[in-house]
Amino acid sequence: MKNNSFLIYGKHFRQFYHQEFQSLCTEYDLSQLEIDILLFLKNNPSFNTARDICLMRGFAKSNVSKALETLKAKGYIFSQEDAESRKVHRLFLKPEKEAAIQKLLECQKSCFAVMLQGFSEKELELFRSLMQRVDENMVCRLKQ
Repeated sequence: MKNNSFLIYGKHFRQFYHQEFQSLCTEYDLSQLEIDILLFLKNNPSFNTARDICLMRGFAKSNVSKALETLKAKGYIFSQEDAESRKVHRLFLKPEKEAAIQKLLECQKSCFAVMLQGFSEKELELFRSLMQRVDENMVCRLKQ
């Protein structure tokens, strides 16, 4: 396998994923980062701090901070002080924006359906298993 294959696959994924969201970016006046944050919060409700978003998605703190302020101003999210620590602010999606967030979620699901089209359940399980092993190798190396 060529050394750059994985980089090319990653590049194609990002290009495809962003292309699929372009019309929704325009329709809802959202940046791709704002959409990614909304979907992260929707898909991971227990990871609902700016720190969680930065750590798990690898986004820069400054970019996340700016995007969160914009999302608050546009009425997509609100924050509440954590009951145990006043330094922590929990992020929540506003129910009145649920229809728009559902359209974003449908687009995301459609992206994955297109990517995995034609794969059998057995192939998907093998793919998950292989990716899990790749991830374990990387995490092990990161801990060294």
